[in-house]
Amino acid sequence: MNKYKILFIVFVSLLGLKNSSAQQVYSSQFYSMPIYLNPALTGSSDYNIRSGVNYRNQWNSVSTPFVSQSAYIDGKLAFPYLGASWLGIGGVIFNDKAGTGGLKTNQLMLTTSLNKSLNKGNTLFFHGGIGIELVNKSVDYHKLVFGDQWDGDFFNNPTGELPKTQSLFYLDISLGGAFTYFRGNTRYFFGTSVAHINQPSESFYAITNNLKRSYNFHGGLETKLSPKIYIKPEFLYKSEYLATELMLGANCAMSTGKKGVILHYGLWYRNKEDIIPTVGVQKNRFKFIMSYDIDVSALQLTSASKGGLEISLTYNYNYSNPRNVKRLERKRKAKKIGDKAISCPKFTNED
Repeated sequence: MNKYKILFIVFVSLLGLKNSSAQQVYSSQFYSMPIYLNPALTGSSDYNIRSGVNYRNQWNSVSTPFVSQSAYIDGKLAFPYLGASWLGIGGVIFNDKAGTGGLKTNQLMLTTSLNKSLNKGNTLFFHGGIGIELVNKSVDYHKLVFGDQWDGDFFNNPTGELPKTQSLFYLDISLGGAFTYFRGNTRYFFGTSVAHINQPSESFYAITNNLKRSYNFHGGLETKLSPKIYIKPEFLYKSEYLATELMLGANCAMSTGKKGVILHYGLWYRNKEDIIPTVGVQKNRFKFIMSYDIDVSALQLTSASKGGLEISLTYNYNYSNPRNVKRLERKRKAKKIGDKAISCPKFTNED
């Protein structure tokens, strides 16, 4: 059995793990947190080091806002015995606060990946990765009203329904696979990831509540429309417990003529829920993107069509096109994160 068949079997096996799941993070800029979307994307960028922060504020007009913040960093590790391949390592810190009960989620996730060139021309790559995260969830019971408190003055009527604990911890494991293909001035990519592989128990009560598996499909392409304009259409399909989500859209990058300054703009659509315009600016290694969800769902009368504000800031360091991995290895310039890569034309303006 050759290596292509083995990789194909691994990729299809990930597809076969599908089994609906509990809700994960709700984000419109999924492309700004690539290693959280899929651990296989760890170290799969055009840079030796990539990092970013993300902030989202949602449902301000309906209830207590749902606020989330996250930060990530990932990079490449190349070794002589890997040939035209490299390892990716990364980490994510995530915090989320939801609703009037002060439900908080804190996550620390470590990811690693193998990025394998599949042909001599370095035009086809396979990426396989794993993520291991420590999750803490907590809630403030004093901000909640339970069913047995509605018979009287619930402010002074203590409940008998208090859960066993206000804070819990568990380990969560995710797997992912992806392919990248270069053809001319276009890059094609497709991937899938599965969260809650180990189906950990998540319950504040003395019962077992195993999380079902969550499934992501994502993909798209990036191409040059003109010497100054790149376009990157993408999609994301999520399957979770009794729920699915489809996002479609594209971001564009346009050079302004000023050294190092690039404008970003785009438009996205979340199926039957939101229209999401994006704007941003890039200056050298830093890129700032802002998006806003315009609610078009059945809740728009209540929300006044307001959804969520999301902003991201990314920083890329040390350009290193994956198509030049062999060249970098021969020159011994990509042995570890931070080594200076050989100067070469930039292929992408990646999100």
